[in-house]
Amino acid sequence: MTIYIFSILLLLLLSYLELTIAMSPATKKAISLFVYVFLVLQVGLRWETGTDWNAYLQHFESINSFSSASPSLMSPEYGYNIAVWLVKIAFPNYSVFLLIHAAACFYLFFNSIKRYTGMLFLPLMVFYCTTLISSTGANRQLIAVAIGFYALRYIYEKKYTYFFLLVALACMFHYSALILLLFPLFNQKIRPVTLLLILVGYIALGATKLPLQLFSVIGNSLGELESTKVVADLGGSNSFLGSGLSIFGPVKRVVLLTLFLYNRRSLGEKLRYYNLMLNAYIAGVVIYVLFANSLLIIVSRGDMYFNIMEPLLLASQVYLLKRRSNRLVMASALCGLSFALFLYSISPYRDLFVPYKGLIINTEYSRSMY
Repeated sequence: MTIYIFSILLLLLLSYLELTIAMSPATKKAISLFVYVFLVLQVGLRWETGTDWNAYLQHFESINSFSSASPSLMSPEYGYNIAVWLVKIAFPNYSVFLLIHAAACFYLFFNSIKRYTGMLFLPLMVFYCTTLISSTGANRQLIAVAIGFYALRYIYEKKYTYFFLLVALACMFHYSALILLLFPLFNQKIRPVTLLLILVGYIALGATKLPLQLFSVIGNSLGELESTKVVADLGGSNSFLGSGLSIFGPVKRVVLLTLFLYNRRSLGEKLRYYNLMLNAYIAGVVIYVLFANSLLIIVSRGDMYFNIMEPLLLASQVYLLKRRSNRLVMASALCGLSFALFLYSISPYRDLFVPYKGLIINTEYSRSMY
């Protein structure tokens, strides 16, 4: 737990500096580079830490040629297979691959967070706690989410060709990235009355068996291989997550959504991407309430593309405070909240993350992977 706490406190300290001191571009760039390298090394040099460790390690070892990376022999998301093969040509070492994977993901995340919020360290702290650590190990989906997150700028700029090309690239790493095709619909304001009607309608629909029936039809229409993956994902997710989700999830989303909507007018004038992020988050809430009682795989897989907006929207609320002292108080409060959310996010598989085990830290620790 020490390395996680240190990382959170480091990001909190840098948040204080970013919110109170006018740093020169060169200084901020140097600090950002330090944090980037630190996080890349933390995620890239892990060993037997995170989910799906055995599966991805065995997959890496199984790719020995271009033919072994062929989509006809492996999964449909062959972009990840090709990436593994290309790295193994020069570096047949899984840790080197993890370092390159982490470097790519963090570059996309850092660039996007700074662009969408106008700051880096405070939203990065919340993102680290609420999303990043609990997703460590989901190699394919994490890079797909990073690519999709980066692509949002092209929706705002109405450069849809670039957006769809990046979505196609993301789908080569994880088929769940298809859900990104909904994002061009979010570049507009949603009236509160319309939003309320949509939420009520989807809550009522989610209480029926229609989503499950529709999902089964789609799975069967995709073909034998894809249908098998759908069934496996559905069964695995439901068995792991249980028959339903805790009350904490919907309560948290409703409270935060109320806050984000209440401050939409003020923050929408300060942050040009705020409305796009908010609409995407609203869609995530809709997906959550629609599928929480029927298709947990949709919640666990698809929701990640929408819920990544939560740390950015949370951190953006600091712009409502003019006094530096108030901003520091809010940053501290967000740190406490984020740490609580961090503990909650890893609670189903805490033993896979705590303690952190890497190539140079806790190397003697024996962990049972599953």
